[in-house]
Amino acid sequence: MLFKSLEFRNYLGHKVTITEIPVLVSENCACFMVNARLEMFVNEIYRKKEYKASYSFKEYLLSVLRWPEYKELFADELQHNA
Repeated sequence: MLFKSLEFRNYLGHKVTITEIPVLVSENCACFMVNARLEMFVNEIYRKKEYKASYSFKEYLLSVLRWPEYKELFADELQHNA
């Protein structure tokens, strides 16, 4: 699976990086869910008052998704993670 990262400045002007964003084809049924969760995550980070330079989207998904959904999304990576 391919991953991308996103860099932007929050409302205070600090540079923030979000890493481990999965790249999915638009025909994938999880594509809409990932895009919606990414938008919510970016909005949440943008409004935070405390500053943290880097966030992992994969860890965020692990905390908000049910395990079967997470496992389906990252099936290839979990199989070879020994």
